[in-house]
Amino acid sequence: MNRHPFVGSVLAIAAATLLVYALRPVAPTLSLGALYTLAVLAAAVLYGMAYAIATAVAAMLAFNFFFLAPVHTLSLADGRNWTVLGVYLVVGVVASDLAARARRRAGVAEQRERETALLSDVAAELLQGIGTLDDLGARANRVLSGADAASRDRFETGLAALIAVAREREQLEAVRRADAVKTTIIQSVSHDLRTPLATMVAALDGLQSPELTLTSPDRDMLFGTLRVELARLIRLVESLLELSRLQAGVATPRPELWAVEDLVGRALDEVERDRVSVAVPDELPAARVDAIQIQRALVNVLENALRLSPDGVAVTLAALEVDAGVAIEVADRGPGVTDARRAVQPFVSGGGGAGLGLAIAHGFVTANGGTLTLAPRAGGGTVATLTLPAERMPVAVPAPGRV
Repeated sequence: MNRHPFVGSVLAIAAATLLVYALRPVAPTLSLGALYTLAVLAAAVLYGMAYAIATAVAAMLAFNFFFLAPVHTLSLADGRNWTVLGVYLVVGVVASDLAARARRRAGVAEQRERETALLSDVAAELLQGIGTLDDLGARANRVLSGADAASRDRFETGLAALIAVAREREQLEAVRRADAVKTTIIQSVSHDLRTPLATMVAALDGLQSPELTLTSPDRDMLFGTLRVELARLIRLVESLLELSRLQAGVATPRPELWAVEDLVGRALDEVERDRVSVAVPDELPAARVDAIQIQRALVNVLENALRLSPDGVAVTLAALEVDAGVAIEVADRGPGVTDARRAVQPFVSGGGGAGLGLAIAHGFVTANGGTLTLAPRAGGGTVATLTLPAERMPVAVPAPGRV
């Protein structure tokens, strides 16, 4: 039947009228008036009680107009036919009410079935540890579209209980992850913390021991050891703080235009410069980055390459222009990388140490809109490539009369 209620009701009455015309040769006309009840029932089921009552009145008038003498008028030759029409109208209204109630009950049953199915799915997902609250809200809105207030209250009560369970599960999961991270940190850095502390304690014991007669060179050596191990300890703590800032999302960069040679020069000042072979061509576009963060990233990558390369073997640093901006390649002759994605995760070390350097470098480069990739180097070793956003510096226009 047509989706528009008015047109659908008219078509139902027209169909009933044609059916009465077709059956008049084989049945009494007054008896065939009951066929209009079918049109009334169809309107009640499809469109509700209001359209059903209107259809019942229209059907009574149509039956009178087309089939009761005098035809094609709304008057009746036999007054007893008014009783027949009244009975048909009452029957149509009662039948439409019953049909409308059945329609409403069917709708409520279908709505409850959808609600039960969603709550069951959500409960299963919570038990399996899948699904999110955002997805749950979107699905709940789809299920509740068109539902009455009672259905919404009933569903929202059950949903609220499930959401409470989901939030509690997320909190427990966050606590579990935090505990796992804490355990990983303790396991990973315990050796790196213990080694400099033990060395410093031994050096202090040597300086304070009344049983040892120390010469001036001996004291200088012990003080030098203290300085080196203290610097190592400070660097480790700073790395942990930098990593925590990156993971907390508070390491917001302040990008500015920087010449690549300046970024490289600042980083080389903090490493063994003599072991690094540098090739930075002129006319490279300027990198738009936070200089402090990229300097720290370059220092970490260079220190990692120097630590992994054999003594006496130089680390190569080269810069070039690429489609995405500028790339700075640091190549070493270490053991090479087997899993590039895992190598930039925290607490993954390929050559001693806590394994924080590349993770911090990756975090800072990513925060500045760049990428850090690791790839095997031909002949052995690893090539770490920092790709940074860049743009050409504006060219100064000479003043008139000047060359």
